[in-house]
Amino acid sequence: MPNGSINVINGIKNTEAEALATAAQLSKYAQGAKVHGIYNRSNTVFVDVLECIAGHAGFHTPPVQLLKDQWAREIAIYGPEAKIFQRCHSGGADHVKNALLSSPESVRQQIIVLALAPSVIIPRKLCFESYNYVSRNDFVTYLDLMGQLNHGDELTVLDPHPSANLWDHGISSPTFEAPLQLRINEYLKNYGGKK
Repeated sequence: MPNGSINVINGIKNTEAEALATAAQLSKYAQGAKVHGIYNRSNTVFVDVLECIAGHAGFHTPPVQLLKDQWAREIAIYGPEAKIFQRCHSGGADHVKNALLSSPESVRQQIIVLALAPSVIIPRKLCFESYNYVSRNDFVTYLDLMGQLNHGDELTVLDPHPSANLWDHGISSPTFEAPLQLRINEYLKNYGGKK
């Protein structure tokens, strides 16, 4: 992919196997492109909850710096005009939002965010483009009260897939397959694909 990069950061409750499966799924959707991932492993429930609260409050947690470092490497490789596709899930959205908030405008304008079942809504004004999707059978995104108030119109609510779990929040939920494929195809066509 000469013109861009695909990245993924998952919520803290995902296992390493789920993170690897997500990267493989993205690579498949992206016609075999390399996918760069940041895996934020679960610690204990108490520590995970504290990290979520800290992230939601805007604290600069270690995954935030890892994201910023990854973006800097990719900008150095692909150039200042390239677009970086950043996919996040659940608590990973807190890290992406905080990385965007603490990055210069020039970097933010290179990032295209796809947030699935996000813990926070990533507003378009923070990056080049942002897409936020939540299942009708998920409540996590609605805990972002300020995000709902200020950017609720940037959230797309999806009907759950017939085979989705009752609580449709999982990283591999079939509810998110269509928007994931759509946004990757758009990215490949417009920024990362063959010209």
